[in-house]
Amino acid sequence: MNSSPSLSAKSGTRAGSIAASPVFWLIAISAVLLVLLTLPIVIPIGPMYWDSYIYFDAAQRIWNGQVPDVDFLTPVGPLGYYIFAWGLELFPRAQGLLLAQWSVLVVAVPLMGVVLADLAPRNRALAFALLVPFFVFGVSPINVETFHSYPGFDGVGIYNRQMVLLLYVLMSGLMFLPNGRKLAVFCALTMLSLFLTKITGFLVGGLFGIAALLAGRISLRNVVLAAIIAVLCLLALELNHHMITGYLGDIRQLVAANTGALLPRFLTAISIHLATILAAGVLFLALVWIDVARDTGKQRFFDRSPVWVAVVLAGGIILETQNTGSQEFIFLWPVLLMIWGRVRRMDNKAWLVFAALAAFCVVPLFTAVASKALRAAIIAPTYVQLPATELKNMEQVSTKPVIMERVLLLEDHYARYDDTYKALAEQGQMPSWQLYSEHDFQMFWLLSVDKVIKDLKAYEAANGIHLQSLMTLDFTDPLPWLLDRKPTPYIQIAADPDRTLPPITDRIKASVAATDGVLRPHCPETWARLALRKFYAEPLQGRTVVKLNPCWDLLLRPGILPQKAG
Repeated sequence: MNSSPSLSAKSGTRAGSIAASPVFWLIAISAVLLVLLTLPIVIPIGPMYWDSYIYFDAAQRIWNGQVPDVDFLTPVGPLGYYIFAWGLELFPRAQGLLLAQWSVLVVAVPLMGVVLADLAPRNRALAFALLVPFFVFGVSPINVETFHSYPGFDGVGIYNRQMVLLLYVLMSGLMFLPNGRKLAVFCALTMLSLFLTKITGFLVGGLFGIAALLAGRISLRNVVLAAIIAVLCLLALELNHHMITGYLGDIRQLVAANTGALLPRFLTAISIHLATILAAGVLFLALVWIDVARDTGKQRFFDRSPVWVAVVLAGGIILETQNTGSQEFIFLWPVLLMIWGRVRRMDNKAWLVFAALAAFCVVPLFTAVASKALRAAIIAPTYVQLPATELKNMEQVSTKPVIMERVLLLEDHYARYDDTYKALAEQGQMPSWQLYSEHDFQMFWLLSVDKVIKDLKAYEAANGIHLQSLMTLDFTDPLPWLLDRKPTPYIQIAADPDRTLPPITDRIKASVAATDGVLRPHCPETWARLALRKFYAEPLQGRTVVKLNPCWDLLLRPGILPQKAG
């Protein structure tokens, strides 16, 4: 009888110990996210939201047996597309942007778990200090930069956010995992994930890895072991229809298509992120002063605090020259936590200077993402949903009522003034300076797609036909997924005439020519849409043009329509 209180106390102590574990919270929050993916959540639409529809396009292609970088061209690595496709099968009502954003957690959470499980017994507070930013940045489909004044979740930058989160995980491991086989396997899997997500992240991760080798945080032997593991994994993936060879070929084409001057890109990156770069620069100088004043000569040069800040700062700037829309420089966080462990043992003056400057580096990034995400979530109940019936998961977005009023007027407006917008497009100008960032355009595009699907189904029924394959002459093309048709193989998804379109080949021409129906949007006319029509003009010659509605044409392959008698 007397043992019951003792057992109860022990159970309570054990439960309290589990609840105080960072790994427990890593698992618990991940479980909550899985539950949320089962619900038809509606979120406020944001700038360039249509970037998220690329994932539906890729998923439909994967389900039809197409292999990324082999059977269709991609702007980034295949990992995110595969995880999204698998996730969409598991969670058929998942909110699309959230599923795309959270797909990286499939690899990031286990890797972060390795770091936290090793670190927590030594320093639980430090482990929580790594965990909180990991989830705030990983869960929020929000960029640090602001593209629109109204609250909303950012479609642009999904790949970049996934990439910087993996770099955050990599830097956490390099800072806090001891040198050994565990670190080697961790680095191999993280670098492999970076390679299969976006090549620029892999290159910057390589820079961090070289710095860690020179700093003595990982031995050459373990670097070789990590490289062997990664190469073996890539060789295994190559067996999937030469996917890795195709990926490298796509990278080569993208590099060739984006060979603009490097200096303007550096200046742009620095100007956009000037506050963080200046704060980190001042912190670098302060750490040099601390090192000199306190004589840290016993430490390896490359493991000194100012060197690590310089390496991460350089990596961040290099990364941002190639990206638009991200949670840039978040991988400063693990480095600053490592340095904090050093300076807190020094006198008050040193750690106060460091704490103040470190806060200037990372707190604005953290608060920008967290506050924008909370603002969008809080305002969401006052927003209205699109009146659509044919969009599946894509209808799970909302906007301000006043914007919706405008959206409902735009189809008639664009159709009535089509010549005006076409005149602008022919001069390389957009209908507005930031059209793709505007919430009304993003909502109108969805409304327009909903309407063209209804009109296409009606046309097919009236003419006794069923188009087996579909393609859309636009940046993003989720219509084959929405209609469950075969997507045109061998073409570029995320078709940006300025950045991603490869030279057209005979195989691409034959594939486009064999497509049953090609949809051509008009509302509004843009220079990018005109460029896509010109790019695919040759294989689309001789098609029957059907005007489905004022904003959409259907280009039918010869022989699709039944021949009229007599």
